[in-house]
Amino acid sequence: MTETPETTEISNQHAGFAAIIGAPNAGKSTLVNRLTGSKVSIVTQKVQTTRFPVRGIAIKGDAQIVLVDTPGIFTPRRRLDRAMVASAWGGAQDADVVVHLIDAQSHIDAEGREGTPADRRSAEDTETIIANLQATDTKVILALNKIDGMRRDTLLALSQRLFETGVYSEVFMISALSGDGVDDLLTRL
Repeated sequence: MTETPETTEISNQHAGFAAIIGAPNAGKSTLVNRLTGSKVSIVTQKVQTTRFPVRGIAIKGDAQIVLVDTPGIFTPRRRLDRAMVASAWGGAQDADVVVHLIDAQSHIDAEGREGTPADRRSAEDTETIIANLQATDTKVILALNKIDGMRRDTLLALSQRLFETGVYSEVFMISALSGDGVDDLLTRL
């Protein structure tokens, strides 16, 4: 069978699913919107705006990436909470690659006196996510978000601590809002 130009072109294309997981308000929807170049997810300061997985498509070269913006993963208290968290983990299990997005500033603030109760909850949720990833022996990509204005040594120390948990294959430092580092993450995906 001889190859036609159409079959050659198709064989060079790539497609896959990438799930974005993280604690509530880590910036998952902002990142998905930035990666797709359009507003596919609602972005607000209100916690748990995304209640079911939202999909958007990013195209880079000959690759199409279906991005899955999942609900925030947190300690559920009600039936709706449990359903949203289960939906987020389901989106991660069905993906070819998973990105764990962490609000770096909030995580650092939770360790100090300036941390708010929301910062501490976010850090606790992150620890729960890491424990679940460790229990399932899942390797994911770590993306430290909201790095704007943070000291480099602080970011590197946080990155090292998180990487030592053994669940991350690589680390990206990004700002989903400004776009810093996002192109590198997109290229990797």
